[in-house]
Amino acid sequence: MVNQNGWKNKSAFLTKRLTILGNKPSSVYKWAGQAPAKPKLFGLAVAIIILVTYAIASGHLPTTQKAYADSAKVVSLYSDGQKRIFTTDATTVGEVLARTNIKLGPHDLVEPAANTQIPAGFFNINVYRARPVLVVDGADKTMVNTAYASPHLVAQAAGIKTYPEDDYTDTYVTNFVGDGAVGEKVTVIPAKPITLSVDGTTKTVRTQAPTVGQFLAGANIKMGKEDTTSMPLDAPVLPGDDLTVTRVSDVTVTQHEVLPYATKTDKDPDLYVGQSQTTQAGVNGGRDVTYHIRYNDGTEVERDILNVANLVNPVSQIVQVGTKVRFAGSIEYWRADVQAAAAANGVDPNLMLAIMSCESNGNAAASNGTHFGLYQYDMTTWAGVGGTSSNIYDGPTQITKTAWKIANYGTSPWNASKSCWANY
Repeated sequence: MVNQNGWKNKSAFLTKRLTILGNKPSSVYKWAGQAPAKPKLFGLAVAIIILVTYAIASGHLPTTQKAYADSAKVVSLYSDGQKRIFTTDATTVGEVLARTNIKLGPHDLVEPAANTQIPAGFFNINVYRARPVLVVDGADKTMVNTAYASPHLVAQAAGIKTYPEDDYTDTYVTNFVGDGAVGEKVTVIPAKPITLSVDGTTKTVRTQAPTVGQFLAGANIKMGKEDTTSMPLDAPVLPGDDLTVTRVSDVTVTQHEVLPYATKTDKDPDLYVGQSQTTQAGVNGGRDVTYHIRYNDGTEVERDILNVANLVNPVSQIVQVGTKVRFAGSIEYWRADVQAAAAANGVDPNLMLAIMSCESNGNAAASNGTHFGLYQYDMTTWAGVGGTSSNIYDGPTQITKTAWKIANYGTSPWNASKSCWANY
């Protein structure tokens, strides 16, 4: 059964629909049974009209192609403190602004840009109006008109070079006289630049950290238990600081070391000068050494011996060195040596033989107490050519050094006997 309220609701719905369609029913009947009879054809038409109207209103019946395109682009436009949502067939953001009569000032911003294409579906457009902002950077104050909301971008708009580590405060001017402005105020809190050396690299970094320890933690620089820093961890970080982190590592290693043998020489009067004979061969020793080694940034700075094992001492090599002076009684004995030394130094061998003949007549052991050997060197001159007291009587050595001396300095050391050899 249908109750009385049900009939009232149906009557109200019928009356509302007829009113929408322009019909004016004579009255609203309290009971459905009291409604005057209508022709069946008229009733069917009314039902069709009601169904079509409901379908259009509820979106179940498509309208024209243009109406569908308009409803496919739904724009949310925020500007001047107001938000509007509407459908549009505009193709770009700039076209929407033009249709809604929104004009942009020199420093105003629209997001996204005016040339952005509007796709189907829901689309947001925001218009940001420029306003005056006082930007304070240390002692510098700059008034700028900007639409940016980010203090970072506001500072950049004022021409201030900023860094990602900088901080900002965004407040309002309270000291109107001191700041000479009213309205919004952005204060730049610059990060402190410091020079950081760590893990083989040196670079300039910026930080807001108050202390060295907090900076290292914030920069994710892990510190080993033996690592050191050039500044105390609780030291304040100041602009221009140089901070070095030294990686310290301790290792224990065992190494086999060779102990080289020494060579000992003994004089042998039975061997000629320049001759030698090994009477005992040298043998290297060795040992296994355990070290504690400390490294700073990979460079060894300290080494301590912890243990020595398997020690084998080296055996010295013994060499007999001849001291016997050669002598054959004439310069002809030395001719082959003189020719070889003269050729190596670009000197006339006959000149060298003539000087030898005048000085010692080929006697390598010749001496007057102050001058010695084939070319009669005094000890000072002999030392000047690299000779020693142990080889001043050695004939081949004097010949070699004399050839070099003449090639580089001439024959002046033998001027005392020049009258003897000048016409060689």
